[in-house]
Amino acid sequence: MHDTKPICALVYEDGAQAQLILLALIKDLRAARLRLAGTLQHDRARPDRRHCDMELEDLASGHITRISEDRGEAASGCRLDRDAFARVDASIMSSLSQGCDLLIINKFGKTEVEGQGLRNAIAQALLAGHPVLVGVPARNLKDWQQFVGDQACEVQSLEEAQHWCLAQGLALGA
Repeated sequence: MHDTKPICALVYEDGAQAQLILLALIKDLRAARLRLAGTLQHDRARPDRRHCDMELEDLASGHITRISEDRGEAASGCRLDRDAFARVDASIMSSLSQGCDLLIINKFGKTEVEGQGLRNAIAQALLAGHPVLVGVPARNLKDWQQFVGDQACEVQSLEEAQHWCLAQGLALGA
């Protein structure tokens, strides 16, 4: 692992497991009083729907934004509310301009694969000298690697992610 690289991809097959890793890491980073920017996804089950509601937590403010559209039980295809997602992106960009110690993006998803989404936030964080940690589903790994080139390392566990943070000079709380 090249843990001195400024970008770290948490590569995963199981989104729920990646969520647990990110939650634990964020808890450690917050305990060290680090300034975080970025997103953490929360899926909210709905008893009357097959699909859950997708919500993003802004790590700087704690604000929760629902990013999925309720298009009815029988709807298929993309449910992303692009306007809500754009508001999340604007909030992240504001957090970056105010300074942070680390940018965390919960997922390099379909929108980022298509060249949109939070790609600009990742680039801006790097230009400002902030390390970046991004959850990357294994199915999107090739697209991720094309986006970041050789600037990123890849990890798969909490321990590896913690090691990368420490190599970036980021303290972890007890």
